Amino acid sequence: MESKMTAEMWMHRASAFELLSLAFLLPSRPLAEAVAAGEYAEAADEVFGLTAPNDARVTEAAAHLAAAAGGDGEATLHALRREHTRLLVGEKEPLLTPYAGIWRAQQQGQQGLLFVSETSLAIERFMARCGVAKDLAAGQTNDPVDHIGTMAEFLQFLCLVQAEAVQAPEGAVIGADDFDAFFAEYFAPYACWLASELAAQTRSEFFKGAALLLAVAAERF
Repeated sequence: MESKMTAEMWMHRASAFELLSLAFLLPSRPLAEAVAAGEYAEAADEVFGLTAPNDARVTEAAAHLAAAAGGDGEATLHALRREHTRLLVGEKEPLLTPYAGIWRAQQQGQQGLLFVSETSLAIERFMARCGVAKDLAAGQTNDPVDHIGTMAEFLQFLCLVQAEAVQAPEGAVIGADDFDAFFAEYFAPYACWLASELAAQTRSEFFKGAALLLAVAAERF
């Protein structure tokens, strides 16, 4: 990563992680409408072109995302959720785990369990220190925070803090190196694996594009 990042560069990265979080969390109606209208493809091409200039994978990803456009928003939502479920949820277990903690445990020859793996607990503590924690009383779900989409949301937040576009919550402790530390330790190794496996397994133009963007983020940011 560059030694000196401007506020504008941090904002571009925040936008990139926002696009990734939208791609990997449960597909929403606004996402489906943006995909169908071609707006997601245009945004991805622009934002990733700024954060990873001259990377041919960005152009390739935009082409896949553009190929997913042109349909009805409702039909697009159904297609996105069907493929998301096939890949990242499954009937009994996902084809590809969306959880960094489970992946890390599997890499070490262990089974890996939601919530209680060493990596998932470390990620939860890291986020909590930075002022990001689940608020069950406010109706937030008790889903594991080591999900690829949730980690992308967290990295977006850290980028916004570095850009001084948002203030950290009261009591939060966010160091200047926290983005680099979280990215290198928890996000990048897992994201590289997921991007490669997703590209090989998906049948969807949208997720082919998302896999390329994830690979660019993991290797270039």
